[in-house]
Formats: sequence, C-alpha cells, structure tokens
Amino acid sequence: MGEATCNEQSAALASKADPRDFSHLHIFCFPPPIAALIQSVEIIHGKGHQKSITSYFKTKHHTGDRQAESCENQESEAKSHKVKEELEDPFFSDEELLSSLEEPSFLSGEAKSAELASWEAAVPRKRPLLPDGSGSCDAGYSKWGKPDEALRTDIFLPKPPGQNESQREIKQELDIDPLPDPCFGLLGTSSGMEPQGHIDQLPDEVLSHIFAFLPVTDLYQSLSLVCHRWKCIIRDPLFIPWKKLYYQYLLKDNSAVINVEVILDRNGITKEQDQCMLGLIRYVSTLSSDRRVDSSKVLQCLKSHCLFTMAESCIANKLPDLKSTAGAAMAWAVIATIVLFSDAVRDIQKLMACLKRPCSTVSVVEVAETLYCLATLLYAMREKDIDISNRIHYNIFYYLYLMENSCSAPKTIEQPVSGSPCARGIWSRSKLDLKLTHEQQRILNHEIAPGHIVKIMAFAGTGKTSTLIKYAEKFSNLNFLYVAFNKSIVENGKKVFPCNVTCKTFHSLAFATFGKQYKEKGKLNFFKLSPYTISFQLKTREGQSLFVRGKTVTQTLESFFASSDEFISTEHTPIWCKNTHGMRVLVTEGEKRIIVEEARRIWDNMKALNRTTDTNCKITCDGYLKLWQLSKPRLLDYHAIFVDEAQDCTPAIMNVVLSQTCGVIFVGDPHQQIYTFRGAVNALFEVPHTHIYYLTRSFRFGPEIAYVGATILDVCKKVRNKTLVGGDQEGDIRGSRTGKIALISRGNLNVFEDAVKITGGEQPTRIHLIGGLARFGLDKIHDIWKLLQPKDVREASNLRISDPFIKKWDESEGFQGLKVYATTSEDKELEVKIAIVEKYNVRIPELVQKIKASHVSNMEFADYLIGTVHQAKGLEFDTVLVADDFVKVPCAKHNLQRLPQFSPAIYAEDEWNLLYVAVTRAKTCLLMTKSLEYVLTLAGEYLLRAELTSEILKDGPVKCSVPQCSNSVPAESFLTMKKHPLTYSNGTQDPGGFLCHSCMQQRLGPFTLLTVSPNVVQAMDVAMEAIEVPRHIAVLYELF
Repeated sequence: MGEATCNEQSAALASKADPRDFSHLHIFCFPPPIAALIQSVEIIHGKGHQKSITSYFKTKHHTGDRQAESCENQESEAKSHKVKEELEDPFFSDEELLSSLEEPSFLSGEAKSAELASWEAAVPRKRPLLPDGSGSCDAGYSKWGKPDEALRTDIFLPKPPGQNESQREIKQELDIDPLPDPCFGLLGTSSGMEPQGHIDQLPDEVLSHIFAFLPVTDLYQSLSLVCHRWKCIIRDPLFIPWKKLYYQYLLKDNSAVINVEVILDRNGITKEQDQCMLGLIRYVSTLSSDRRVDSSKVLQCLKSHCLFTMAESCIANKLPDLKSTAGAAMAWAVIATIVLFSDAVRDIQKLMACLKRPCSTVSVVEVAETLYCLATLLYAMREKDIDISNRIHYNIFYYLYLMENSCSAPKTIEQPVSGSPCARGIWSRSKLDLKLTHEQQRILNHEIAPGHIVKIMAFAGTGKTSTLIKYAEKFSNLNFLYVAFNKSIVENGKKVFPCNVTCKTFHSLAFATFGKQYKEKGKLNFFKLSPYTISFQLKTREGQSLFVRGKTVTQTLESFFASSDEFISTEHTPIWCKNTHGMRVLVTEGEKRIIVEEARRIWDNMKALNRTTDTNCKITCDGYLKLWQLSKPRLLDYHAIFVDEAQDCTPAIMNVVLSQTCGVIFVGDPHQQIYTFRGAVNALFEVPHTHIYYLTRSFRFGPEIAYVGATILDVCKKVRNKTLVGGDQEGDIRGSRTGKIALISRGNLNVFEDAVKITGGEQPTRIHLIGGLARFGLDKIHDIWKLLQPKDVREASNLRISDPFIKKWDESEGFQGLKVYATTSEDKELEVKIAIVEKYNVRIPELVQKIKASHVSNMEFADYLIGTVHQAKGLEFDTVLVADDFVKVPCAKHNLQRLPQFSPAIYAEDEWNLLYVAVTRAKTCLLMTKSLEYVLTLAGEYLLRAELTSEILKDGPVKCSVPQCSNSVPAESFLTMKKHPLTYSNGTQDPGGFLCHSCMQQRLGPFTLLTVSPNVVQAMDVAMEAIEVPRHIAVLYELF
C-alpha cells in the first residue's frame, strides 16, 4: 500500500487531530494482553513510581509557527497522493519499505515538530462521547465530543445539591486512578479527560515487545508508516526474524526460500532422510534465547501438559544428548516435540498457558518466534513433498492467528425492530456486539471513491454481511445499492442494513424497466426455458430429434443471456450434445450455424412487445435481464454498489456493474462458486481490481470444522496462500450431535431417500425440506408415478395428473416417452424424479403422503432439516451430516499408489466447491463420510494421537487395529499411535484402536521414527489392505 494510502485516508481529519493524542491507535486493534505488557514499564522504572498505567506517560506540549507550517505542508502532500491497492499479501520487503517510506519529513532528522506534523497528518481522531452511529462531530462540540460549556461546568462548578460525601469520595478516587476505557486509545482514559502522556516516551524495547504481538499486515501497512522511529524498529533484523521469514517464504521470496532450504539441508530435514523429524527438533533446540531463560523452570511448567510425558520419552530415547546440554536446548526441544505431537489447536493453547505461568522464565515473544520457526520449516517440508500431516502446521498457524488478531473491544450493530413497517427507520434499543477483526477493520478504513473496484474475498461465515453493514454505517453520508441474486437474501438485507442502503435483486432492477412492460402485455414467462417448449418452435429436420435440437437451442439462448454480447453467435452454442442414440458427439460447424439461426428467430419473437407471438415464445426473467443489460443502464443515485455473492455473477451482470461511474465492492467466496452450469463466472477472479481485501476468520465454527474446510481447499484445490480459520469455540468431527441436525446432500435423490428413512421410524419425526415442499417437487414425483400406471388403472382409481407438463405426456407417448425426453434433453432434475419413481414404485403414494404429513413449514420446529447443498448455501446448522453422494476419494493416501489414475484434478472444481460448502454449513458438529475422511489423509492427517507404549501394554499384548494386519504393538517402542472411535454420517462406526508401527510407517512416514527405532519397524510385516472401488468410479478412472 505505501505511505500515500495512510496519508490520504487521514488527511481529511488531520486538521482536527491533537498531536498529543494517540487515541487513534485503536485502529491497530492491540490484543488484550498488550495493556498488561505496558504495565511492565512500572517494573522497568522501579516499583511505586506510578499510581496507574497512564501516569507513566507525561504530556508533551508542542508550540511554534514552524510546527503549524510543517503540519500544513504534510497535509497538502498527503492529499496529492492517490489511494493504492491493498496488497494481496501483507508482507513488505525492505526494498519496498524504503521506496514507499522515503519522505523528507520522516528522514531529515530535524526537531520533533516535523515528525509530529507527519503524525498529525497520518492519524484520524476518535470521539468516544458522540452517540453511536455518529459520523462526524457537530458544531458546538469540543474535540472530546462534549459541548465546550458542558466541559467547563463539569470542571469548575461547585458540587450539585444532594451529592453526598460518599459519592464525592468515589469521584475523587476515580479521578486519581482512572480505569482504562478499552474502547478509547492505547490505554484508555476516563470520560472527558485528555490523554495523560506521549507514546514517544516508551523505550524501543517496550515498543518492539508490543509490536511483536501484531499481525504482519498491520506492522508493514500501518505502524511502519507512522514515523521514522517505528519504521526502524520494525525493519530491525533482530525484530521477530522468524515471523518475517515465515511470511516472506509464503510469498516465495527468493532470499527467504534460499535461507530456508539451507536450514533444511544442513539439518538433514529432507525427503531422503528417514530421521528428518529428529533433525527438525534438534534444530529448534539450538535456537538462541534470552540468557535469563532457565531450562529447568520451563520444564517444570511444562510438566502439567498432557503431552509432556510423550515428548520427554521421545527425547530421552531419540536425542538423549540434549539432557546434558547447557542452556535452554532441552526446553526448546520439549516444546517442539509437544507441538509435533499435538492433534488439535487446544494442545498449542495449553502449551502457551503452561509457559505463561509466573514461574516460567521464557517470554511469550520468544515462544511465538519458536512457533513461527516450526511453522516455516513444516510448511517448507510439505513444499518439498516430505510426508507429514498438514495438521501440525495448521495448529500453529491457527493459534498464532488467534493470538495476533484478538479484538480488544466489541463494536456494536444496532438491529432494526423486526416486523415493523418502519423497521429501517426505527432502531431497536438492543445492540448486537460485533468484534471486528483486523481484516474487517482494514476494509472499514478504506473510503470508496468513483472508479474504485474493490474485492472482498470472504471465506464461509467470515461476516461479510456484518462488514458491509458497518461499512454503510461508517459512511452514512453515502448512498449504497446492495444487489444480490437471491430474493430471500435481499429481503433479509432490507431488515439489517441502515437506511442509506437500497437492497435489490438484479432481476428486480431489470423488471422495473423491462419486465413490467412484458408482464402488463401478458408476455412474461416466469419459468425458465425448457427444450420441450423450444422444440415446438423448431423446423423439422430429417435425422435429428426435436428434443436434442431443442436442448442445443436452449443452451445457446441461456449462454447468450448470461454473456455480455449484443448478438447471438456460434460462440454461444454448445460444444457437445447427445445425438438421437444417446451418445455424446461434437457439434459440427454446420449444426452450429443452424442453431444460431433458430436461436436468433426465437429471441426476436421473445422481444416482440407489440405483436402477437406464440405462447411458447414469451420472454423469460433472464431474457428481460438481458434487455436491461443491453440498454446500458445508468445507476446515478448511488455512490457505491455492493455486489453480494460475486462468485456467481454472469458476464451480463458484470457488464452492467462495471459500466457504472461509482465505486463497486464485490463480495463473495470464490470457493463457493457452484452455479457455473448456469453460465456464472467468478467475478472475484475475472474482474480486475484496484483494491483487494480478505476475510479468512469464520465466526461460524471452531478449529475442528475449520480444519476440514481448509484441508479441502488445500489438497483438492491447491489453495495455500490464504487459510480458513475459525474462532475459539468448541467443535467436533468424530460423531457428536447437538442442536438442529441438517442432512446435506449433493442431489435430490439422496434428499428423498433421507426423508424416507427419517419418516419411516416408529416415532413421529418432524422434518423440514430446505426450500419447501413445492420447490422439491413431491407432487410432480407423484404425478410421474401416476403416469407410470396403466390408463385403465388410473381411471379406476381416479388418479388425475395435475402437473401440466406431465399431463402432456399422458396425451402422447406416456411414461416411456417422458423418460426418453429426459435422457435426450439431459434434464437432470427430471431424470432424478423418474429414478425415484422407478426405485420406490408402488410405495410412492404412501411415502409422499408420509413426508407431507411429517413436514413443518418453519424449520425452527423441525427435528431434522434435509436439503441439497444448493438450497443450504448461505445457511448454517448446529450439526451437519454430509451425505455420501458428493465427489469421492476412493481410499486413504497410503493406498492411492495402487490407484495411479486417481487425482483430485480429474473432478471439476465445482464438485470440490460443493463439498466445501456442505462442510462449512456446520457450526458445532460435523459428521463426515468415509470419503471425506480420505480427503484428510491426502493432507497426511489420519486422526491419530500418541500414547505411552508402557501404559498400553500393561495388560498384555495389543494387536494392530488394521483388519488385514497380523502385527502387535512392539514392546521395544516407547510411543504408539491410537485412533479414537469415529462415527460417520450414515451411522456406521470406525471403532478405532492402536496401530502397529509398520502401519504407522505407511500412514505417517518419517513421523513414525519419533516413536520407535528404525530396526523395529523394518522387522515387522507390511499389511496389504483391501480396497473397494465402486464400479462407476473405476470406469471414470479408466476414462481418464
């Protein structure tokens, strides 16, 4: 970003800022422990030198014309810069810092007035005493938010009548030692008081200690722009070197990559070395530390950790020489080993809790640097194809993220009165506490301007709507247009957004201009195009099925509607189609020309507003949306446009949005793009931007569910530059259930089967089909069953078909004709309904009736929620059961060498997106399929935990839990891995159990040698597990 960004964002407030006031530092969101760290200054300067935290800081007074002139020059210089793009990665190299920060006022070394002027131009002013929602300070108010008269009377007027002595004593006590206000300033002030000191009085050592707890993004894009002194502290090579190296390595910086590779090679941390994990522990043990670190005291603190005995046993057996090593080597080795044996973020949190005890002599910063060292080397080991679990790195990254991005104080969002006709104008007194993350705060610090194209890449549940609400509240002087595709999302937006935001769907904007006219003329078709209706508008051609041609023309029109093109051309025609024999063939150039000709004729008939057209040629909703796009609309009433779910934008929509002169903010999750079959393209990837921001912390779930979602993106989509994390809440992926239970499927066939299974029990169960009964089409399924019955049976039983489309087949070719049509036109939805009828046949009437009787319209009253992932998108549930009809991984990673045809890349990206969306609907509990467990093994994670072999073998020998393995746990080993029981979403269970070290070697690779000597593993038999690959998947492997 550079210094220009900081200056431009603050120039408007520079004239109002008090150079003595550092209360603006709340924008850096110091973590809660920081205030406690500053209290250590009391110890540094001698106990008893201050009565409170704030008394350490002494006020500096700056006067003189030279300062004022410097401030004016700095302000004008700041205004001359343009806002630059928020960089994708937070790390700045030293060269970038030099080029972006070299300013005379910072580097001249003149008196403090020049530095103060740059400070004044770079900081906004916070007014804590203004009412919530105020965007500016009204005339007549002082810089502290109270009227000047009120401030004077508070200080100088005598005590009001009726104030007793005890109240007066309380007030005096508060005046002597005010409690810090977490919502104001670095340390806080009491109401009406000015800051009592200057942060420049903090020594460099204290500042560097504080800065070490901040995210790299804030260090380089915010703090380093404040002044020359802070920049020098941050650029000091001795300041958090491993933290810097970690982010440099993520950026593939050449020098960082070389440095890390040298460390790996020198310490035997390579793929060829079986003992590479020992090399990693030994290297960490050599890290330099403060001379005051007492290894024995650190080890004493660590003894209460649940993994300490395992770590101590590992080092005693594998690295016995470390016990006699002087210094802190043994302590760092134990810490590294505990981290390597951790199977959850909780283990890292417990480790830090042990090391924060008063008896510990190691600082949090030193431990954090050690964790960054481990994170760097573990990440590099995976990059070098060393077979280790990504869970270890993820645990470290997750903990460090939470530590550095904890929010010091909650922000508030006022909620409108529900159901009120004036809901957007009348605010409820109740407020929703919202802790803005650093990532959200950076977005709010950006002021949208004409020509800005901002992208917000938001993972699942990361609070993108809340961020937009706070953004609109902050810039209450601007008018925003919030647009989305889903009507229910827009209706919810109308309830939660402030009144300066207009919420619309794209189709409603187009309807006001074009759709309304067609509706008034009776020429609007509210249903989507179908090959059946289109086929009646085509000319008969010898040797070609009308339904096949109807499908290709329908696809061409849909492709044209989604595009930004003005005319239909051969680029809109499909590449493949099914011929009359049901085989997929290439569409020839001659056929493409015929398809284009017929599509243009039908489009012309659709557009005809003032002439009589065939019933089947009424314009569709996508058709009038296309007309609106071609009219080049101008949305001049808005300063900026919010585009929600931008990953599902069509080129037509992007053309409309990007042609506006106002600023545009695209918001969405690129990994939730699941509508490419409708012509959607990912605007978050396709559209060039001026600024880009990320929301990676989900408020929906904790580390367990977040890990599963992050691993899907890691191993199936190769997404590693940004990592999904969650909060600190509890979660489970081993089979627990709580609260509302949702069964999420890939397709409707599985939804129907789940509904049948749940409603078929003896006890009455209330279910809710997500999206409603009508949307699912139970009546249509029943009508297809009626069509299947002989005509005389239907007449005798008075079975009447109500669906108009199904009724047409009763009058012509019957059930078989409908089935042929579904196959040739590739109508997947209809094919699923036919498959349901064929599978359950005579039971259909009973099952349909039972599902209807068990269904409740309000999901709050349902015991089970059932639906497809497309219907569940945007929702969240306490417990999610993932169905087994998603994309399949056939076996665990260690057996994939026997299936060389398999690769995640053989599946379309949308398929992995669907699985990711399903997983990230869960809030507390996630029940996985066997295939989803196999996805985790692709990242080296087998859900194992270490235990002492001596404890395991107390009661005699223990056999390996792998079915085809005849080995037992060897007594020569000192640690053994155990898999705890796991319940799958279909109700089956993996009982778990202990693994022999041969099976461990197959799964965990070099990690195994932390638990046993190599000779023991080599002497054991290797088990060959049975692999069952479904036939349809085997055929797929043969094709690719």
